[in-house]
Amino acid sequence: MQRKFSYISASALLVTGIACTAIAAPAQATVSCSVGNITFGGISATACQGPFSGNDTGSGNPLETQLDGGLFSSVVGSNVDWSLLGKSDDPNQSLITAGSSSNGTLTLGGQLSDWLGKTFVISLKASNSYSAYLFQNFQGTSLQAIYNTIGVSQNGQGKAQGLSHASLFVANLPQTPPPTSVPEPASLIGLGLVATGMFKIRRHRSI
Repeated sequence: MQRKFSYISASALLVTGIACTAIAAPAQATVSCSVGNITFGGISATACQGPFSGNDTGSGNPLETQLDGGLFSSVVGSNVDWSLLGKSDDPNQSLITAGSSSNGTLTLGGQLSDWLGKTFVISLKASNSYSAYLFQNFQGTSLQAIYNTIGVSQNGQGKAQGLSHASLFVANLPQTPPPTSVPEPASLIGLGLVATGMFKIRRHRSI
């Protein structure tokens, strides 16, 4: 009778242990991009989309087609034409450079003044996925950014996977002229009084 009880107790403990192990196993997190995955001197992206399965460039121009089709239309407006300017794994261009780690730095080429006011998208490709990060009316103070592919692709342990390449797309939008300051009514009145006073002084001197 004692042996039977021990056998039942051991079986119960084994089942309980299996159940506890199943409950304790962490669930695979859903990968989703975040505007903070790329920052230029602390300035995050305006918006992001992804991850998307496949390659961002190549046959059919996948991401450029998505952008032309209105991927960020809620932010930049509709019927915007986009162009691919460069990829970090293309040795024949220098408009965007980046490493291959899951987190590191990427740099835009040219002068800071060339990019101020521009609207562009940086795509991060890792493993078999990519995410797109929009920077609208760029006002950064540096052309070097910190990136992380955690919002693109993760392995079975939830760790970000290495960067395959970064791609740069620019929106062909008309340049917005800098705003011109219009004097306030009170300032106009003051200027008028000054002008009147100067006229009276000159008239008095000429008499």
